[in-house]
Amino acid sequence: MSGLVAFDGVAIRRCNRLARESLRNGAHFIVDRSHGFCTYRRRTAQAEELCAELLPDPDRFLEEGELLAGRGNSCRIARVEIAGNTYVLKRYDRRGWVYSFRHVFKRSRALRTWLAAWNFRARGIAVPEPLVCLEERSWRFLGRSYLLSEYLQGWQPLTIFWVALSTSEKRLLVTQAATMLGTLHRAAGIHGDTNWDNLLVRREEEGFAFTLVDFDCARVLAKPDPRRARRDIGHFLRDLDRLEPTGGDLKQLFIERWQSAGGFVGA
Repeated sequence: MSGLVAFDGVAIRRCNRLARESLRNGAHFIVDRSHGFCTYRRRTAQAEELCAELLPDPDRFLEEGELLAGRGNSCRIARVEIAGNTYVLKRYDRRGWVYSFRHVFKRSRALRTWLAAWNFRARGIAVPEPLVCLEERSWRFLGRSYLLSEYLQGWQPLTIFWVALSTSEKRLLVTQAATMLGTLHRAAGIHGDTNWDNLLVRREEEGFAFTLVDFDCARVLAKPDPRRARRDIGHFLRDLDRLEPTGGDLKQLFIERWQSAGGFVGA
């Protein structure tokens, strides 16, 4: 992260408009119906091929893939091979007929996650590229939903990455992570679960690069909210306390840099 990104109300609304393009046909996205699914994908040859491979039975790739840690028992996530390349496929299960009825005119969890990821990308926050989103619909009643995203080779969760760092490297990483999260919050984005397993890291020449994953709890607000932003970094700080129990100076460094980057001095 090279520095503070300036966001005001106009910039936030522009980011929201850019993200909403992922929900309709246009220059960059295609929305269609096929095999009982509402499909959302990038307007690229790669995404077109992936969508064709997934339909009509995305579950066959989940069954053959390597299961990864997911959220609860109503979703399943796996590293899958499609057309010779590796991706991450997540399925959100239908939670009964009442759930399907209530979502007749509401977005599925997969589509909400799809939109959140594009909102973050519009704000310059690094996240895995969402490639295809599928909603199973019958007479508008929601069934399963799926999200296919790029697989990031060579990145590690911060929980694993942290243990090999020197003291000076930890200070640099904490500073850069605080700047990234502060920038997201300044742009009215809330991740919702900033635990260190959801923050992927790799080394770069000038420090570290970060990618956020798992947007099931993500939200985009109408304007920055210091109270919700402060709550959002609570997960990050809890893991910092757990993995660096004597690192009170690191915690203070993170908070000060986060306040500066987010414009939340005194929050």
